[in-house]
Amino acid sequence: MAKYRQSKVKRQHHVLRELEPHLRFLSSLPSVDGVIPGTIKPKSGSQMGLSFQYFTPSGLKLIGRSSGAAQEIFVISQQPDQVLEALQHQGFLPKKE
Repeated sequence: MAKYRQSKVKRQHHVLRELEPHLRFLSSLPSVDGVIPGTIKPKSGSQMGLSFQYFTPSGLKLIGRSSGAAQEIFVISQQPDQVLEALQHQGFLPKKE
């Protein structure tokens, strides 16, 4: 499956263009081992950006939204809390209060 990887991002599925900066940032984090964008589904609404879904046994799951579509993003990490903090610190996710 290495033929699908570009740096830490697996490129088996298409990626929403609006999510490219988010994926580049995720792949630059030392605490991230891999990023796997999932399938793209149509959606309604105008919300854009990332949202945290839940922690998985191998890291965490995010949802990336653009104007008309949503895409699952699985982040492989041994330190998912650090990844979540970095996303919040960078402004990609709202900070927890």
